[in-house]
Amino acid sequence: MNPGIAPSGLFWTTRLGANNVGGVNPGAGRAVYQAVDVPIMDFHNIPNALFGGGDPPVPGFVSFEVRWSGTDDRVNLKNPAIGFAGEYVRGQAQMQWTARVGDLHYVSDPIETSSSEFAQLGHERNGSFYP
Repeated sequence: MNPGIAPSGLFWTTRLGANNVGGVNPGAGRAVYQAVDVPIMDFHNIPNALFGGGDPPVPGFVSFEVRWSGTDDRVNLKNPAIGFAGEYVRGQAQMQWTARVGDLHYVSDPIETSSSEFAQLGHERNGSFYP
C-alpha cells in the first residue's frame, strides 16, 4: 500500500429505531438487528468523509440483517470505582447485507452461509444508569 494514499473503506453511522431490533434475549444469546433501505452517503474514502475537499458524495442505500445466537461463554464485568457493569454472552453471529450507490449494487452471500470468529451480545450500565 502506498503510505501517501489513505485506504478506502466503509465509514458511516446513523441512528436506527427500536423497531430495527427484535427477538432480543441477551441471557440466551439471541438477538436480531435489521434495516431496509437506510439512506447513506458514499464519500469515496475516509478522509473525504471526515474533512471534505474530495469528490462530492453519492447517495446510496444499505440493507442488512444480523443474527446473534448461542451461549459459548459468559463474561460479567463490574467496576464500581468508575461506575461500569456489563454482562455479555459470547456465541455466534451471521449477517447478510446489500448496498446500492449510484449504478453499483453490492450483495453479500445469504445469511445461512455466513459465520463469525467472534460474536458478543450484552447489556451494560454506566454513568447515570449505573448501578
